[in-house]
Amino acid sequence: MRYGIICAVDQEIDLIKKDIIGEKTATIARRDFIEGKLYGKDVVLVMSRVGKVASASTATTLIDRYNVDNIIFCGTAGGVDKSLNVGDVVVADNLVQHDVFDGAQFFKIPRLGVSDFAPDKSLSEAMHRGIDSYIKNELKSDIPQKHLDEFNIVNPKVAVGTIASGDQFINDKKKNQWLEENIPNIKCVEMEGAAVAQVCYEFDIPFAVIRVISDSANDSSGVDFDRFALEAMCHFTRGSLKAFLLEA
Repeated sequence: MRYGIICAVDQEIDLIKKDIIGEKTATIARRDFIEGKLYGKDVVLVMSRVGKVASASTATTLIDRYNVDNIIFCGTAGGVDKSLNVGDVVVADNLVQHDVFDGAQFFKIPRLGVSDFAPDKSLSEAMHRGIDSYIKNELKSDIPQKHLDEFNIVNPKVAVGTIASGDQFINDKKKNQWLEENIPNIKCVEMEGAAVAQVCYEFDIPFAVIRVISDSANDSSGVDFDRFALEAMCHFTRGSLKAFLLEA
């Protein structure tokens, strides 16, 4: 079993890179694809860069050139569900491209005839268990308390629901309201997951998408994204993947 693991930015992936054994790196389309053993499992790790085109291209390379058996996308997202706080984690059970409009309806992918993409249930459930294990057993000893305090992370929880993707950075309450009204059970919004989901759907490859909330729909103060990714999110990613892969 070979796992393809994607993150969108450097801060989200740096800690994981340090744990890979037998590293072999190839640069393809200006991206470094890192092969090796991660917590005893064969993986290919890559930073896709931000956006749907970048992430779809990266997923395609993982499948076509590296023959991965599945893909896991980890990263941050903006909260839409008002019950979510900074540091909560969303495991997707559905993904939608919120910026697709064919002139008649939103979300439906032209020529493909589908409007949403469902991740692999068993893979997502296994990732859910990994995240739960990390939060309960490792998080408070892994992330320095000063960083937990800085981002007001007290008792993070895991939610399951829809993740919406689009090539837009959204910081608009009206847009969030529109998303809530038009996408059932939406939890958060980001810029890559549903594009990776479409590629996996077309190649018939199992996938999972995991997102840590970096800004809450309830919080107008804002969070320094770079600091959050460097000081908190990277620990969530590494810890959750480690718990998942050790049990896989």
